[in-house]
Amino acid sequence: MAILRTAALQPINILALVAAIFGGVTLTIWWLPLGVGVYAIAVWLAARDPLLTAPPPLPRPRITSSRLRAIITEIERSQREVERTARAAQGPIAGLLSNIVTQTRDLVMEAYFLADKGQMIERYLANSNEERLSQQIQQLDWQISATIDTFTRQQLEERRQSLQAQRQHIYDLANHLNRIQAQLANIDASLDTTLAEIVRLRAADAVAMASTSGAVQQRLADLRSDMEVFRKVLDTAMTGI
Repeated sequence: MAILRTAALQPINILALVAAIFGGVTLTIWWLPLGVGVYAIAVWLAARDPLLTAPPPLPRPRITSSRLRAIITEIERSQREVERTARAAQGPIAGLLSNIVTQTRDLVMEAYFLADKGQMIERYLANSNEERLSQQIQQLDWQISATIDTFTRQQLEERRQSLQAQRQHIYDLANHLNRIQAQLANIDASLDTTLAEIVRLRAADAVAMASTSGAVQQRLADLRSDMEVFRKVLDTAMTGI
């Protein structure tokens, strides 16, 4: 019902209905049933539009990091441009583009999940003191070199290994945060490329249209697959933070 209501309220369909009523009242009465029929068909076709009938997006994480929020905002802008351009297409290409639009929506959702993990890492790094750990390790190095007792030396070395592991974890997470930002930038660039390819698709013949759209869909699918693999790596790396 909500889809029909949305289709019925689309500006172009409302314009057709208004024209039918105006023509029926001012020109000839037979314009009214004809116009209403055209309006009903237009609403029915609009309600079957894959872009209109797509399921609502899943709830997105709230991104509070200013750096990551800026990247997400740009990604959303790029995706909206893709969707706006795709919606303007008519004919057989509309079905091909609806699949591409769905993939770009999925990429935006993946971008949100990555950004959410990124801001978790940011908070962890903000509360970690790598410099203090380095000072502690240096102090332990001095103590180990000055210790003769075997048991005491073993305890100090184990403590040093623990601190070294903590420091390495900080280095690794900082590296993952850089990779997250690079991946988000890659998503935005890919969406800009997709927009250009959609514009080209709308001017292509049927054979080139099918070939190019298939290549676009494969590229987007490969990008999402890479992101899913990266998310699993992040899940492992972020254990315990």
